[in-house]
Amino acid sequence: MNTRPILPNPIDSIATASLDTAEGWLPYPLGDDVIEGQPDTRMKLLRTVGVKTPHKSVAFFTSHPAKFHWRFDNDEAFVLIEGRIAITLDDGERHEMGPGDAISVPAGRKGVCEVFEFSRKFTVVTSAVAD
Repeated sequence: MNTRPILPNPIDSIATASLDTAEGWLPYPLGDDVIEGQPDTRMKLLRTVGVKTPHKSVAFFTSHPAKFHWRFDNDEAFVLIEGRIAITLDDGERHEMGPGDAISVPAGRKGVCEVFEFSRKFTVVTSAVAD
């Protein structure tokens, strides 16, 4: 995957955003991970660090129909707001999702994401705090 945008965000700030406004959307390039289609993926970050987690991405994410590789480098959970997708994990386990469906995937998994129609999700990605 290509380098993802990282925005500074004070830990103690309250972040707000709207899925339906044009402001704040950033390109989220997938580069060589795209298998087919032109996903034109975009994200709107609300947070990039947490009070108790060194990495915490809270964001809206959109994609047009496409198929691409995806690595869950950190724990990730999301709710699909709009669209229809399928995630086939490295062990062959497949999850088909529609609006209102949620998934939580532990760090270390990888697979292929298929976006069948324009999709929007709300996602939270976190890493553990070192003791």
